[in-house]
Amino acid sequence: MNALPPPPASSPITFQDILYVIFRHKWKIILCTVLGLATTAVIYFFFPPPFQSEAMIYVRYVKDDATPSMPDVNDKTVATDIRGETIMQTEMEILRSLDLSEQVADAVGPDKLLPKVTDPKLRTREAAAETVGSNLDIEPLPNSAVIHITYKNSDPTLVQPVLTALVDAYRKKHVEVHRGDGVIGDFLSQETDQLRSRLQQTEDELRKAKMKAGIVTLDTAHSSNARAVDDVSQQIVAAEALLAEKSAMLDDLAKRLPPGSIPAAATAGAAAAQATPARDVVVEYGSVLRRMDTLEKSLEELLNEFTDESPRVKDVRGQLAELDKQRVALLAKYPALSAPTSAASAAASNHAGGLEGKSDNSIDLVALTTEMAGLRSKIKFLRSELDQYHQAEANVDQLEGTILDLQRQKELDETNYKYYSTHLESTRIDEALGAGRALNLAEIQQPTPPGIDYTKSRKLLAEIAVGGLVLGLGWAFLIEYYFDRSLRRPQDIEKALSVPLFLSIPDFGVNGHNRNVFHETLRDRLIAFFESKGMTHKPKLLAVTGVDKASGVTSTASGLAQSLSQTGEGNVLLVDMTQSQGSVQQFCQGKEVCDLDKLLDTRNNAQVQEKLFVVGAEPSSDKLSRALPSRFNRLVPQLKASDFDYIIFDMPAVNQISITPRLAQFMDMVLLVVESEKTDKDLAKQAATMLAQGQTNLGIILNKTRNYVPSRAQHEFLGSG
Repeated sequence: MNALPPPPASSPITFQDILYVIFRHKWKIILCTVLGLATTAVIYFFFPPPFQSEAMIYVRYVKDDATPSMPDVNDKTVATDIRGETIMQTEMEILRSLDLSEQVADAVGPDKLLPKVTDPKLRTREAAAETVGSNLDIEPLPNSAVIHITYKNSDPTLVQPVLTALVDAYRKKHVEVHRGDGVIGDFLSQETDQLRSRLQQTEDELRKAKMKAGIVTLDTAHSSNARAVDDVSQQIVAAEALLAEKSAMLDDLAKRLPPGSIPAAATAGAAAAQATPARDVVVEYGSVLRRMDTLEKSLEELLNEFTDESPRVKDVRGQLAELDKQRVALLAKYPALSAPTSAASAAASNHAGGLEGKSDNSIDLVALTTEMAGLRSKIKFLRSELDQYHQAEANVDQLEGTILDLQRQKELDETNYKYYSTHLESTRIDEALGAGRALNLAEIQQPTPPGIDYTKSRKLLAEIAVGGLVLGLGWAFLIEYYFDRSLRRPQDIEKALSVPLFLSIPDFGVNGHNRNVFHETLRDRLIAFFESKGMTHKPKLLAVTGVDKASGVTSTASGLAQSLSQTGEGNVLLVDMTQSQGSVQQFCQGKEVCDLDKLLDTRNNAQVQEKLFVVGAEPSSDKLSRALPSRFNRLVPQLKASDFDYIIFDMPAVNQISITPRLAQFMDMVLLVVESEKTDKDLAKQAATMLAQGQTNLGIILNKTRNYVPSRAQHEFLGSG
């Protein structure tokens, strides 16, 4: 069995295809174009373009504060050339926000924005904000950080104030969104107050701890105590060494004196002391003065490092007071001591007079005894001083941990306080500058005076006018290539069916006298086809069928039979198998047509023209549908033995229950008639596939074609388009 070859690959749309679509659907295209032009005229005359004001804002950069607690760390200044698309989109959304439109509505007033609304209840803030947003046009300029803003309104006195209010509100909203100065300012102010209070509390606690320890700083206290302990320790060592030396000297002198000489010397010295101060009193008085001088120097040094409340300072002052009491008591007891030089001289002379006649050893013994007493007092005093220094160092060590913690807390509080104070001041400066003077936003163009942009309006009108034409063309091409599934041109036959096209017959309407030309052309092509195939036998069996009943199968079969009978080379038999009597009435003028079985016996009754015979099946007989294939097997030898050159069968339409595909295998040629713009290409393909299953030749006749393209714009032969 033969099968249809696969359809060829879809070819590109040619210029002829475009012309065909345009001229076929010209009225649709013209209608849409007229509608577009009419719409353009209505808009131009009845809807003039509104007044508008334009402004351009340059966004240099965007500064975002992620969290208000750490301004320095989280401040992100991002230039608009980085993530530019995202940043510009964010700024445009801010401009389009309802909050911004409501702020503009509050600034301008709903009454001005909605003058045509008579009901006061409808002149609301929300309605005015919606009006502002609907008349606003915002777009970023390509490849830049500039936002172009346009506000349109029919009232020329309104566009510039509204746009000015919008730009001012945008500046404030920009700062609120990206920086949140109000939130940051409140937070910083609160934190600064808390840190200031905490710092004061820490300083008070640190001051109390230092006063308790009697120090100014820990380092100076430790160093001062260390120096004092070292100095006193050295003095003690020196005094003890000197005392040991004097004690050894005293022991040596005591050994040299004769027995009984010491009491006498002591008695002499006591008597001399009653008149003048004794030597030990003078020495004691001098020791008191020296100790007071030493303590005064030590007090001066301590005051450089410690406060007046320091225990060490207090202790030194207490010792000075005790020594001063001793000095006053000695002066009261020995008035001669008030003149130290004379008293000392007198005491020395009296002492020398009292010892006159004594040995040098006795005098040295008394002097050594006096010096040793002074050294013992000095060592006792120095040890007391050393104990005080050790006690002061112990107090400092005991409070050192608390003081260090308080100092660290103070340093931390001071750092945080300075940090938040600095940023609080910076925030207040920014707020003082005002949101309307944001440094990262610049107005390239302030809101312009009201004007009409005829360029955009004309462009819009041109787009509407051209849109009508485009709509018509789109409608036409959609119908041609998607919605209309019919076969229309010879190209469609070749693309959809891949079957040779024998002839394309135009639609002549009622006046069909020109059909004879195409029937004769069909005859010539058939004869040429048989000759090319080498088919010389007689008779040649031809079948003419179609997909639809009204596709012109009968007229094509009868016209072909008539044209074949006019060649004068032999007889032609037309067999009407449609049970319609159409061909019989055409050629027999209403005469009864004989049956196919009776043809050979009643041949003269079937003749309608010279060399043209027409027969048909009985309308009431069902033998044709049930026994026709077997009858064909029986009649084919008889038909082939007849003197007919061509036997043409007018077959019923091809479908799943039609007998035509079963009879096609007996034919030398099967012509499938397709009606242009009516026959569905899928149905035609199915019919061609069913006919091609038999070993027969298949050809297509495209009937009732219409040439929409003028002859001057096409290069096809009349009837092939």
